[in-house]
Amino acid sequence: MKIKIILTLLAIVTWQSVALPEKIVLFRHAEKMTGKNPHLTDEGIKRAKRLTIMLAPYKPTSLFSTGYNRTQQTITPLAEHTKLAVLPYNPRELPAFAETLRNLSGTIVVAGHSNTTPELIELLSGHVTHISETEFDKVFVLTPTKTPSTLHWQLDRLSSN
Repeated sequence: MKIKIILTLLAIVTWQSVALPEKIVLFRHAEKMTGKNPHLTDEGIKRAKRLTIMLAPYKPTSLFSTGYNRTQQTITPLAEHTKLAVLPYNPRELPAFAETLRNLSGTIVVAGHSNTTPELIELLSGHVTHISETEFDKVFVLTPTKTPSTLHWQLDRLSSN
């Protein structure tokens, strides 16, 4: 009986000591031109600057982006403001990337796409979201909360308009 109690207490202590991000902020790239690997439009460049103003108070500790011009250009103003390097991730390997994010600490910011951002949110939290091809203003903030036996992710939706 004592062993069972000790193991239960050990499990609780271990669970509570698992590193978790403080927040994970995810958004789709800003407005883009057309073409195979398009750059941002003038409106997209303005939105990227608004995102910087909006996200700076979160005090990001890690920035991630796919390698496409549009995602790189959307997160670059924030990277310049925070003096953080933008780390690449493969949008075709989202389950592995989600696991990587779960093991980081601090506030993580991820620039993605209309298909990858909702998929990553679902992989991380179980929340189902949608971004249409014409939406560029949605910003999602995942905040973990845990009890001794459960991890829950609160999802907040902001707008970068």
